[in-house]
Parts: sequence; structure tokens; C-alpha cells
Amino acid sequence: MPFVTVGRENSAAIRIYYEDHGSGSPVVMVHGYAQNGRSWEKQEAALLAAGYRVITYDRRGCGASSRPSIGYDFDTLAGDLDVLLRRLDLRGVVLAGFAMGTGEVARYLAAHGPGPVKAAVLVAPLLPFLLRTNDNPDGIDRSVFDRLTARIAADRPAAMKDFMDRSYNIDLLGGSRVSDQAWQNSFYMAISVSAHAAVRCVTACLEDFRADLAKISVPVLVVHGDQDRVLPYEATGGRLPALLRNPRSIVIAGGPHAIIWTHADEVNQVLLDFIGNPPSGSQNGQAG
Repeated sequence: MPFVTVGRENSAAIRIYYEDHGSGSPVVMVHGYAQNGRSWEKQEAALLAAGYRVITYDRRGCGASSRPSIGYDFDTLAGDLDVLLRRLDLRGVVLAGFAMGTGEVARYLAAHGPGPVKAAVLVAPLLPFLLRTNDNPDGIDRSVFDRLTARIAADRPAAMKDFMDRSYNIDLLGGSRVSDQAWQNSFYMAISVSAHAAVRCVTACLEDFRADLAKISVPVLVVHGDQDRVLPYEATGGRLPALLRNPRSIVIAGGPHAIIWTHADEVNQVLLDFIGNPPSGSQNGQAG
């Protein structure tokens, strides 16, 4: 199994597991909260079929990567991504993030990039800044996050069940856009995440990315479902085109948070279109 070492905790190395498949121009994919690299399977299949090289990896605390008690902040997580990109010596990368993974993408581009990255994709983004403050009135009240972390600490499996239900809008899409087995697969990924990562990644998602966004110079595709109950479009993706230099924004009608599964065909089409033809100016649209 391929790993890169990104640090140490006491006597143990902290290692990040990755997979590297196909040939052609590279696409590096950063997964969402409480998932792992396998959550991109529908996009990976489409990209490989189109002739791209696809690299996925498991965030620290997730999947087959090490499970340290430290490093669950976006400076460190973006540093992990930087180690991977440098180790693989990639050029002309499209860097794609889903949900929490959009935080790594933005922080990497601001702190380390663009470097080898030629374009970025933000799917169901948590950006620009989730927390409601005096200068961010469109954010979400801190009590929402406090309740979530308390719920995870008290009963992590039950909290992850609730999170998966909201991710898929299971009351509306269960049995049609998402099968019981697909839901279960995501749930098993979620409960396999370390307890440290489950709590501390929620706290990390309260970081302010507005200054990061101002530093991003590469073309950016923003894709968001208009029925996202986890990261509501109005508080997140809907605000991004005004904060990015070179965006393309696509809203997927009826899309929940987990659009990379429920609306994979629509996501894959706009992803492939963007990679093949990055925007030269701001563009907006709707799919579905």
C-alpha cells in the first residue's frame, strides 16, 4: 500500500495513504468530512474513462491513513496535501475537493500554491466562512456546531447516522437516488474515522477562508446542490463567485450535500467540461 510520511506523534510516524491510477493529466481529489478517498468512486471512474490520471488519498484520521490525536487544522491538513503533491512530483494538476476537502484546496492554494496546480474544483464547499460573526452575518450560529460536537462526543455512531441522513436527504432520495446499501457504505466509512478526527474536524471547519480565497489565482469550478442540508448553498457556494477571481459556478437542482453520489452524472459532466475547458471569466449556470 502506498503511503507518504507527513510527521510524527511520539514514537509513531504519521502516514497518509493514497491511490494513484491511470495516466494523462493528473486530478487530485480531497474527500469530505468523515469519509475517505473511496467516496470519489463515481468521479474516479469517469475521469479514468476519459483518460486522466486520478490520485485520491485518505485524510489523517480517516481510512487507511494514520490516526493521530494531532493535526486536525487546515494549516496542517494543507501541509499533508503539499507533501503528497511534492512526493509525486506532479505538474498541471486539477485539485478537487468535496465539502471539508474544499478547505484543504483553498488553504493549499493560498499557503503553498498554485505551484503545480492549474485549476481547482470545489464541490459542496464549506467556504468562505461558516461561523456567524459580526462581519459574517450570513454564517451559521456557533450553537449548531457546539451541539454537533457534543453529539459526536456522546454517541459518535448515532451522530454519524444523522449526518449521513442529512448528507443524502434520505427522506426524499432514499430508494431512488441512493440505495440502502450505498448509504450503509458511507456510514461504515464514517464510523471508521478516528474519534479525534470526528470531533476536531468539525472545529476545523469553523476556520475563516476569506483571506485564502482572495489569494487564489487559478480558475475555480464551484458545484453545489440547492437542497444541501449540511452546508447550505446560500451560506457557502452561493457566496463564492463574488470572492474568486476566475470562477465557474454550477447549481444542481434538487441536489443534496452528497451530490458526488446522488447526482454523479451531472457532477461528472460539469467536472469533465471544466477540466477540458477552464473558464476565462466568471460563468454561472444550473444543472438538473
